[in-house]
Amino acid sequence: MTHRICLFALLFIGLAIACSKEAAVSDGTGKSGSITRFAIHNGYMYTLNPNEVLTYSLSDPDQPQLVHRLQTDYGLETIIIYDNAIYLGSRTALYILDISNPAAPAILSQLDRPGAFFGGCDPVVVKEQFAYSTVKIIQNVCGNVSSQSALIVYDVSNLENPTVVGHYALELPNGLGYKDNYLFVCDEGADRLEMFDIANPLALAQRPQYAVDITDPVDLIVDGQKMIVSTKTDFQIFTLNDLPYLTRIGTIAK
Repeated sequence: MTHRICLFALLFIGLAIACSKEAAVSDGTGKSGSITRFAIHNGYMYTLNPNEVLTYSLSDPDQPQLVHRLQTDYGLETIIIYDNAIYLGSRTALYILDISNPAAPAILSQLDRPGAFFGGCDPVVVKEQFAYSTVKIIQNVCGNVSSQSALIVYDVSNLENPTVVGHYALELPNGLGYKDNYLFVCDEGADRLEMFDIANPLALAQRPQYAVDITDPVDLIVDGQKMIVSTKTDFQIFTLNDLPYLTRIGTIAK
């Protein structure tokens, strides 16, 4: 399966993927989806334990050295780097970390989610001054029956004081990504790739007429005019040349 992933990247989107769905590279050497547990930036690698961020120096790539540990509350799920800040999705909160000193990340803010969205698995993507996060509530796995699955929008213009500015109900949302003013969300519960118009981040417009039926979508990667959607059984390739219309151009079995 590793060879198929790399072949896909070379043939369809030209990415230098590190052959791991969990590699989130932010220094131009590759891309990944939003469900990621480690990232590389400016010669350092950041990895997640359930309640801490570990920083490794890659000055000697053959022997990474642990140089810093940052404690958080329990439940870290995903990591992404955008505009020299780290965004962490956890089961209870959105964290934003300062990496002006890349060897020692520091917490700028921790925004706990409202109770209705408490306890869900939580990937995040960021575009300009807004962050978009899906909260997937699975009873007895990463949430509870009284919580709600949703897409949540955060204003992160002030990294030290992010705020929730919107939320949109979904069934079992997973990974997400965007191209221009369109946000794509894998909704495993609905077996659909949902689309939102995010031209106005304070009032998203869901576009069900442009959604695509996909069984068990898990995560996605957007690069240029192409997108790969990872499902439980295959990779589905789409062209983004005619947004908001999505055109499927191929599949690769896992």
